[in-house]
Amino acid sequence: MNNRLIAAFVCFGLAGSAGAAEIDFDKGVDVKEAVEKAATMVPPPPPGHPVYDYHPGVWDGPNFYGYPGPAPHHIRYTRDCRNFNFGPAAGAQESGMVRLESVEYVQECHYVPDPPPPPKPPQPGTPGQPPHHPKAKNKGMQCHERPADVFRRSVQLSLGARQLLPWENETFEVCMEGPRVNLRKLETAYAYDVRESGHYDLRYELTPLYKVPQSPDKSGLFVAEFSNANGKFTFNVSDRWAQEYAGEKVLIKVDLYKDGFLFFNTLKGSKEFTFDAAGRYEMNFSESELTKPEQQDPEPNYRGAKKYYLRWGFKRVGGISTGEFVKKDQTDKIEVK
Repeated sequence: MNNRLIAAFVCFGLAGSAGAAEIDFDKGVDVKEAVEKAATMVPPPPPGHPVYDYHPGVWDGPNFYGYPGPAPHHIRYTRDCRNFNFGPAAGAQESGMVRLESVEYVQECHYVPDPPPPPKPPQPGTPGQPPHHPKAKNKGMQCHERPADVFRRSVQLSLGARQLLPWENETFEVCMEGPRVNLRKLETAYAYDVRESGHYDLRYELTPLYKVPQSPDKSGLFVAEFSNANGKFTFNVSDRWAQEYAGEKVLIKVDLYKDGFLFFNTLKGSKEFTFDAAGRYEMNFSESELTKPEQQDPEPNYRGAKKYYLRWGFKRVGGISTGEFVKKDQTDKIEVK
């Protein structure tokens, strides 16, 4: 009796609902089926609100929005680089194994409506939702990055036998960005044939082909003496690599400055000297022999001893090193009477 009463109430409820299925009373009532349909029936919206569209959405904290969910897409890879340095050696050289790692970041976006949608009742298989949620502070399309895949490789470099000069060093850079790994020559004394083997354990084999000029040693030339006597300046420079540069030349440029108060120093002139490579280079000159600057500020008339100093530099002339000019530090100041 009780089951028949429950079924009757359920049937009347289904008949009065807009989305209810038709029931054939001539065939009797399947109570179990009627109860299941009642449980899955979508209730009507509040007055003045449109009918709910229960399509899949995205959970955003405790709130459920009926909008498309996250669609992750690639944004960027992190870049991991390592330098490999090699100096002079008698034979072939091999680096240790270095591990590289790159992380892929993807972006996920979801839409936050404003004003918020009307509250939605629970559905089968989902927990109940609160009747209201706060007004969105960040509305519209909201995006964030997150890490996705991680790529890892181990890298090793092997260099064939070659002859480096005492001051020469070679530097290679290996970088990983996503699944891609590449080798770059930062500073080398040889042209190389590069062969790559392996995948997770990557090996670069570099075979030297021919010598190429490299930057000269900046500390190869250094001041030995700076003095003045009888109106003549004497400037001596020593060369620690004279033997290696035998048969080549070196150019030395000097700028003579008169020391002034604070930073009011005056350039008196410049001169260049060219020598065959040797252990020592001596330069003698007077102020009148220097090439004067095109524009020269008036020289302040300060009382007291006159002091002078040099700013100088050099460059190698030949095929061993590049022809770049190397600026050196200024000399000590000397008093000229």
